[in-house]
Amino acid sequence: MIVTLYSTKSSTKTSIAVSTAIYLANRNEKIVFADLDTTQGSASQWLDCRDDNERLIRIPCIQKSGKYVAKELLELETNYPYVIADCAGHADINGRSALTVSDLAIVPVLPSSLSLFTIETTLNSCIDAQALNPKLQVIIVLTNCHSNRLVKDSQEARDTILESIEDVPNFKLAKTQITSRKVWIDIVAEGKGITESNNSQAISEFNMFMNEVF
Repeated sequence: MIVTLYSTKSSTKTSIAVSTAIYLANRNEKIVFADLDTTQGSASQWLDCRDDNERLIRIPCIQKSGKYVAKELLELETNYPYVIADCAGHADINGRSALTVSDLAIVPVLPSSLSLFTIETTLNSCIDAQALNPKLQVIIVLTNCHSNRLVKDSQEARDTILESIEDVPNFKLAKTQITSRKVWIDIVAEGKGITESNNSQAISEFNMFMNEVF
């Protein structure tokens, strides 16, 4: 199964990608991480930090770029039941290529006006990929949400997204939303995923999201 984290607007994409890979690895799934954002390589650096801690399960990470990305992801899938691909935060060729062979695209969206302005471009890229890859499922998740449920930004964003995908097959908005928490920053230097943190609320929230995804 190829899972691509895709967004044309930089968001918490890499954080969710790495935490997804680590979530699966800790459930004894055989996975490989494909870092397609070769300009920044944030995910690769994150997982390099992880290698320094022998108590943590190692996550194999490979950087991929160029016109053969789709073919290379399919080759990885022959050896790994799960391939988690992290793309750059814009509509680059690596991300668009990955979508053409992915089973699932996870699209993180910030509940902000600027992020919502760009979601149409992101969703159109996924729709274009579905023309070549009809099996592609797309799940959108709101991230960096305010912890106070009385703040209306998240609900307004949900309404906007639901309207955007109303008539689009194989698209859905996750019921779970990811709350903004400092722990998401803290885990990077330790090379950990969010489910390896000491924040029970963040762990519970992410587990709920993973249950929706898988």
